Amino acid sequence: MTLAERNLLEDFRIPPWPEDFGRRLEGLKALSGLKWQEIAQLLGVSGRAILLWRKGERKPSGANILAITEFARSIPGGIELLCQGDAGALTLWAGVGDAGVDGGE
Repeated sequence: MTLAERNLLEDFRIPPWPEDFGRRLEGLKALSGLKWQEIAQLLGVSGRAILLWRKGERKPSGANILAITEFARSIPGGIELLCQGDAGALTLWAGVGDAGVDGGE
């Protein structure tokens, strides 16, 4: 390993998990127009898994993150919403309002 490669590895930091991940999922739901159960089926997980992600009680596995990313790519503006910085993610769907975000469905 070269000195440059070693320095690159030493400088690498895993980015923190987005604190607003649950809101990002709610934004994807609003943009998609789907129900939570439909999203769960598309992602291959239970509705309870999505609920726990939304509440911040669990984080999706690597395979789940890949499925969420693919889902976001299928929605206009979805990948931008999913990948923006914490403060900016909500601005893409702020116009949707709370009508598209429900608590239990």
